[in-house]
Amino acid sequence: MKNILFLLIILNGFTSCKDNSKIQTAPDETSNPIDNPVEMTEEQKDLKKNAIPIENLSELSEKIYDEISDFEILMIGEMHGTNEPAEFAYGLCNLITKSEKKVVLAMEIRASLMSNLSNEMSIFELKELDFFRGQNFDGRNGVAWLDLVYKSIQNKKIILKFIDNSYPSSTRDSSMYMEIRNIHNSYPNTKIVTLTGNVHNSFAPRFDKVRIGGYLLKDSVNFDSKKIMSINHVFSEGNMLNSDLTGLKMRTIEREENIYNTTLSHEMFLYRKFPKEQNRFTHILYTDKVTASEIIKKDDSQ
Repeated sequence: MKNILFLLIILNGFTSCKDNSKIQTAPDETSNPIDNPVEMTEEQKDLKKNAIPIENLSELSEKIYDEISDFEILMIGEMHGTNEPAEFAYGLCNLITKSEKKVVLAMEIRASLMSNLSNEMSIFELKELDFFRGQNFDGRNGVAWLDLVYKSIQNKKIILKFIDNSYPSSTRDSSMYMEIRNIHNSYPNTKIVTLTGNVHNSFAPRFDKVRIGGYLLKDSVNFDSKKIMSINHVFSEGNMLNSDLTGLKMRTIEREENIYNTTLSHEMFLYRKFPKEQNRFTHILYTDKVTASEIIKKDDSQ
């Protein structure tokens, strides 16, 4: 009888070990989408295959140039009052000038507010231009755009243009489109990088209005639709300083999971979206964190 009891105890212990083994290995059997491509969606597989990692937004790789080289218009859409899109805009322009004679950087600024700009200006002198010395109204005239203008005037191959100018009987987006069209005709065979709010660079109407991207697509006389790139900035967390219609405020974005941070471990990358998802934008600029563009300090301008 003792032998039988001893045998039952051994068998029960063996069964318990087997059960514990299953419990312990369960986490390994629950796949992490970053590590296990078998359970990825088609979109995730495409993202993992085609995303181009970025180490430094201001110093972009030749792989980025290979991606953009066939495009003539490269629109960047930002949430105003953030740093990363402005840094990327300079990085694109700087990259283009390494392979091409020149590039135009067109910014969502009224030209009359930058009328005294010269390439010899110090950053302190730039602060005294009407656009930068005025009150920060929506996040645009902060440190990020100030630095972008300053770095751009140091590069003789970058031609700065300011396109937020009104035309009679035209909407704001239509007017900016006409500015881009005029620049395109004045500088043939020259890439144009635009930096605007992320509503303006949309191909599809936003808030029931045709945007710059939509006007460009419709103009088959001056533009080849296949050579127009629209880049939207996407992020997972951070902060930004912009207007919510009640005034300038610091906004905090809490971290949430999305296809980008659950598929790739890269902190930053450029990705051409699935063709079926390109109704508004062709590309995504992903930065894991977004940071606020600071208010320009006036007291240190001398």
